[in-house]
Amino acid sequence: TAVVAYGAATLLLLPLLRSPAVRRALVVLCGALVLGASFGLVRRGYHWPLDVAASWCLGAVLLTCLRLLVSRSSRRRSAGTPSLRTGPS
Repeated sequence: TAVVAYGAATLLLLPLLRSPAVRRALVVLCGALVLGASFGLVRRGYHWPLDVAASWCLGAVLLTCLRLLVSRSSRRRSAGTPSLRTGPS
């Protein structure tokens, strides 16, 4: 859950940030939050380390799909296609 939640928030915020340093800091912060949550779950005994590693893999697949979906919709919007309101009447 942490991988998908923090990762999705990061993916949605990245296009809004202009500075590469700020973008890099956001990605590092996301990674640190995910690692912290993962370490805490293993340390407290809620999950086995292999469970956490499997969730990272599943989260990477889901975030890749989200990234493709977001980039596809932004390309479609910026391609100059008419919307419903600006189409022929």
